[in-house]
Amino acid sequence: MKRIFLLICFLCCLHTLLAQTVYNVSGTIRDTTGQEMIGANVWLMAGRDTMHTISNDAGKFIFRNVPQPVFTIRVTVIGYDTWYHEFSYKEAGTQIDLPLIKLSIKTSTLKEVVIKGSLSPVVMKEDTIEYRADQYHLRANAVAEDLLKRLPGMQVDMEGNVQTMGKRITKVRINGKDFMITDIKTLTRLLPVDLIDKIQLIDDYGDLARATGRKTGEPEKIINIQTKADLEKVYQGQALGGVGNDGRYNAAVLANYFSEKQQLSINGNTNNISAQVGNTITSTVNANYRGNFSKEFSMNVGVIGGRTTSDMESLSTSKTVTTDGTLSSINTSNNSSRNDNYNINVGAEYKPKEGDMVNFNLNYSGNKSFNSSMNSAIQSGLQRKDQISTGLNNNTTPVFLAGLFASHRFKGLGRIVSMGLYVNTTKNNNLQDGIDSLRYYNPDSTIAKDSLLHQILDKKNNTFTSNAQLSYVEPLDSANSLELRYSVNYNHTDNGQETHWINPDGKTNFIDSLSNRYIYTMVQHQVELNFRRSKNKWDYTFGMRLQPASLTSSMAGGLNRAVVTSNKLVPVFRIQYKLTKQSMVSLSYSGNVIFPTYQQLQPVPDLTNAQFPIIGNPDLRPAFAHSVFFNYRTAGMNTLFVHLSGNFTQDKVVTNVSLVKDTFNTVKQETRFLNTNGDYNFRFIYGWSYRLADGKYNLFLDGNSSYNNNILYMDNVRKTGQNLMITQSVRANMLREFVELTTGVAYTYNRNVYVLQQNSITNIGTWNFNLNGKVYFLKTFSLGADVNKQLNSGYSGALSANPLMVNATLEKMLFKRKLTVRLQGFNLLDETSRLSQSISGNTVTENQNRLLGRYFMATLQCDLRLLKGK
Repeated sequence: MKRIFLLICFLCCLHTLLAQTVYNVSGTIRDTTGQEMIGANVWLMAGRDTMHTISNDAGKFIFRNVPQPVFTIRVTVIGYDTWYHEFSYKEAGTQIDLPLIKLSIKTSTLKEVVIKGSLSPVVMKEDTIEYRADQYHLRANAVAEDLLKRLPGMQVDMEGNVQTMGKRITKVRINGKDFMITDIKTLTRLLPVDLIDKIQLIDDYGDLARATGRKTGEPEKIINIQTKADLEKVYQGQALGGVGNDGRYNAAVLANYFSEKQQLSINGNTNNISAQVGNTITSTVNANYRGNFSKEFSMNVGVIGGRTTSDMESLSTSKTVTTDGTLSSINTSNNSSRNDNYNINVGAEYKPKEGDMVNFNLNYSGNKSFNSSMNSAIQSGLQRKDQISTGLNNNTTPVFLAGLFASHRFKGLGRIVSMGLYVNTTKNNNLQDGIDSLRYYNPDSTIAKDSLLHQILDKKNNTFTSNAQLSYVEPLDSANSLELRYSVNYNHTDNGQETHWINPDGKTNFIDSLSNRYIYTMVQHQVELNFRRSKNKWDYTFGMRLQPASLTSSMAGGLNRAVVTSNKLVPVFRIQYKLTKQSMVSLSYSGNVIFPTYQQLQPVPDLTNAQFPIIGNPDLRPAFAHSVFFNYRTAGMNTLFVHLSGNFTQDKVVTNVSLVKDTFNTVKQETRFLNTNGDYNFRFIYGWSYRLADGKYNLFLDGNSSYNNNILYMDNVRKTGQNLMITQSVRANMLREFVELTTGVAYTYNRNVYVLQQNSITNIGTWNFNLNGKVYFLKTFSLGADVNKQLNSGYSGALSANPLMVNATLEKMLFKRKLTVRLQGFNLLDETSRLSQSISGNTVTENQNRLLGRYFMATLQCDLRLLKGK
């Protein structure tokens, strides 16, 4: 009896112990603008127990060992309404993640907590740099481009292209959702800045990184435009039309509707003034819709259509270094082109609960282009030969892409499973009809013979690409976790080429030796195990990745079949340390397989340019690139961004150039390919800004330097070419009530040492001086000017241009700024050309492009908007 009694007591005690389950409760606090609330007081009340903590630098908090899943959370911050909510998680696991907590500013204390100039103009949040629009002294009727020009780390050129840290930005989001456009300036030059609350510069590492927190490689730079949160509904419309002499015109329309649940934007533009070089007509139209149909489900649709026609004239000189001597050429070209494109994108996102997400995207796009060209080349040096080429080129490229990504977070410690599947099919049909007229000379410069080649190249390329990835994250505790990741990339390409020669009498002959059908398949697997620790100021990931890859290629019917494999084991490494709330430093490594292209693989000659035949190598191995990245950035009243990177490529595919004699005993440059080591490069980029008098005066320093050690072969002999490029700029602006003034100077030095020959060194220097100003008078008038002077040195004697570009604008605003009358003059000094340089293989080319001549425009712009506050 005594034993039975003791057993009953033991079972009762065991039941009591098992019943004492404890919970971990965590959450994030932000205000209505999305800013993390740091140091917020948070109370948790569960039965008779009360617990207290404060939020950290990321606005996050956590309560450990909470005795029951039913509790009340109370949050207080000075100047904000007290937040209070009851929760019941009886069916949840031991890890409870609360939905986002949003605090609202107290209306009665608004004037006390909002102090002019007290907010930092730049805020750093993990992979996002956030700029507050109201800190940049913009006038009424300013547009997004005016704001971007003032932001530290951003550069906007005269054509409206946006760059940051040496990278051009082509992708835009509005309120966190992708906005489909063909050119960023079609939006930034029309969207009114008074709708914008913040501009965010995002480092996007992809869907998997957002789900797991683990980042690999170098991110894509994306601009996110955040509209003002205190606007319940926005109706905005803008239209402009302008005409000028010489047939110049510009017309655009933008209509936006924004609400908490829906976003609709329609944009159209047609003009022949968007490009400074050549004569270009651009017409585009796009529509974007985003609907939040519930808290869990949202959908977006985007449609783009456009046409671009262009006529361009250019003059260039080129030097091709060979083992037998240097080939010099003076080239002139006239090109006319038309490009039609369209894009349809449909996406849906489903988030049934915090931590779970399904994202689906479907995209279909098409491109159809036509190009006619006439090029002439006068060759001297190693040999004398003249070439005149005319060509017609038709190209069509439909592309279909579908993607599915899903992520699920389990109850408990927070295990995460993520998977992605992406497929892409591309069909490219290219028809080239070209005529090459050649004149050969004797050593005494007398004419030896004329030759004519008329050929038609019909190229078809069908490519299927797919990618599948699977990730499992196992938390070890609240700060540490393991990830097991697998992915596979598959690429199958079927490339065909038919070559026909047409005799002078018009007879067409099929050239079998220059025609082929080449098929290749590339498969790459990745198996990765990594460990991540994220606690306090440290966030680092270490691991190993196995990357086996194979490349199978053959002619049609299985002829000349080749199989190449590689198997790389590389480290996974990324470390990030948060120095202060507004500054951080990171160091990372990335290793990637780079497969050869079909042109580098196919063994049949490509005579697109008969004087420069290209023959592939089916035995090429995949290359492997090792990259190291260092980043430092600090933001606030003053900012500093620093980027250092180095890249070394094993088995890089490089050119092997040789001179082969033709039937007239002159030479053609034949290009083949092989693998080699020794190719590397370094890059250093920085941006610094200093803010004075609450942003009325600003100073900017920017630098971009790179060094490239390029390997190439000439007649199977290894050669080296080094390229050093250094760019340094300084800018300053003054932003006052009646005047805005920006001035700057930049210098670029470009040095090329070619194949270690002293006579193959080029040193190009370019100074750019810029002055941009605008004066406001009589309340509704403004007068603006943009002056840019370029000074070039080091170019060959055949090219010379130091253009001084002067533009001027007079504006008058009417009807309470709803209508703007604008008179503009462009290129007032009628400058005709500008210079640039490019390097390809063993050839250095200096280009002189023809600019748009002087013209004047008269423009009317109408701005209408209706803003409804919450």
